[in-house]
Amino acid sequence: MPFDLARYHALRRSSRVGGEVAYLEATTSTMDDARAGAAEGRPCGTAYIAGEQSAGRGRQGRSWISAASAGLYVTYHLCPEQTEGAPLLGLAAAVAAAEAVQAACGLSVDLKWPNDLQVGGKKLAGILAEARPRGTGLDVFIGIGINLRTAAELPPEVAAIATSIEGAGYPAPTREVLLAALSTAFDARSAQAESDPAALVAEWRSRLVTIGQQVRLATPSGEVEGEAVDVTSTGELVLALPTGERRSFAAGDVTTVRR
Repeated sequence: MPFDLARYHALRRSSRVGGEVAYLEATTSTMDDARAGAAEGRPCGTAYIAGEQSAGRGRQGRSWISAASAGLYVTYHLCPEQTEGAPLLGLAAAVAAAEAVQAACGLSVDLKWPNDLQVGGKKLAGILAEARPRGTGLDVFIGIGINLRTAAELPPEVAAIATSIEGAGYPAPTREVLLAALSTAFDARSAQAESDPAALVAEWRSRLVTIGQQVRLATPSGEVEGEAVDVTSTGELVLALPTGERRSFAAGDVTTVRR
C-alpha cells in the first residue's frame, strides 16, 4: 500500500528528525537512497523509506531480507552539530526503536549489544550506522529495519533466529504509525546523544540483555570468549576474559555461550 504521508506528519512529534520523507515503493537500499539524497542537497533529518528493498543490508555486510509489506525499512540522514557524539547515534537509534515499537503496539523488546532488537531471544529489528566526512562535519546515515510480519520466503536458517511484531503475538502497526513513533523517539534520543550522552548510554545499557552473559565475540582479529560485564561511555563492550583481564571491544558479533 502507498505510504500515507499526511497521516504520518499528523502523528509525528519531532523537530529535526523525519521532517522530510522520501518514499519509494521499491528500491535497492534505503541506505543508498539516503547517500544519494544527501549528495543532491536534500535536508538533514530526511527519512528515506521503501515498501521493499532488493539489496537491503545489515552490519558486517550481511543482507537484510526486506519483503514487500513485511517491515518498516528506513534510513535517516543526520548532520550532528557535535561530531564527538556521532558514534552514539547508533545506540540512540536502538533505544528509540525499542521505544517506538512499544509506543506503536505495546510490545516490549530487549537490546542485544550493540543495537539489535530482540523478543524472546529472536531478532526483531536491526540497525546499521554509517558516516562520511562533510566539510568540517559528518553525514551520518542510520538504517533501521523492523519486522512487522514474518515474510513467507525466509530461509530456514533466518526463520530460526528472526521474529516479527505479529510473530510475537502483537498486532502489526501501520508503517505510518510506527515511523511517526520512531521519528519522534529518535529526535529526542539523537539530541540526547549531544546534550547528555551519559544518560543515553545508561538508558541503552539498562536495556541490554548481553550484560552478565557468557559470550563469544567474533571480531575482525578472531574470536574472543568471556563474560560481558559492562559497556564503556562510548558503547564498547567490556569482557572479563578467563585470564582475569578485562578488555573493551568496539565492534563484533555476540553469541551467547550455553553451558
